[in-house]
Amino acid sequence: MRMLMTVQMDTEATTRAIHDGTMSTLVESTMERFRPEAVYFSTHHGNRTIYIVFDLDAEVRMIEIAEPFFSGLNAKIDFAPAMTPDDVRQGLGRLPQA
Repeated sequence: MRMLMTVQMDTEATTRAIHDGTMSTLVESTMERFRPEAVYFSTHHGNRTIYIVFDLDAEVRMIEIAEPFFSGLNAKIDFAPAMTPDDVRQGLGRLPQA
């Protein structure tokens, strides 16, 4: 299932991680292990934020992908299913006709 993971990182923890090099290591290892469809870096509610779109093949992998951000960057993380326009069209096509 395609998932959108939103990672809102603590400013102080992230600043330390940027300066000591662990931020780039964490991002690179996440990219290598999960091969995301898309990754965007931005801000949300004043926090550095990463949006990662990836295929979740098993629910237990949520722990594997989230824990390094929790423990290393004191992050707040949300997961949400994500659909493409084709997914929405397909879903709407399955609705009963009124």
